Amino acid sequence: MISVSSCEKYDEDILPMVGVYEAHIAGVSGPFSMNITADYGDNIKIEAPWLEDQMKLVYADVNEEENFTKKIKIAEQTLSHGLRIYGDGVFQDYSVQIDYTIVDGYDLYHYVLIGTKL
Repeated sequence: MISVSSCEKYDEDILPMVGVYEAHIAGVSGPFSMNITADYGDNIKIEAPWLEDQMKLVYADVNEEENFTKKIKIAEQTLSHGLRIYGDGVFQDYSVQIDYTIVDGYDLYHYVLIGTKL
């Protein structure tokens, strides 16, 4: 019996997303540099100042990665000191938009991050 399997560390369909972006948080701050790196499979890591000026790393899943328009899903995760983040976004034509929410206790803060790949 012969078994053949293949494991690729990165899904090649998400590699166009990887890079440095000039980004803004609509109505709040910008411009700043935001980094998107590949994690494993169709997962990415996004480094941005999600709240205030501190750069934080957030993990996201890319759906419909084989399509021209890729969907981004940020599952709820902790940023720091009880602050949590979750959101959804889209990547198309070397631009990204992420609509996200910061949860601080019972308070919700909604933001929109937009960026263009340099």
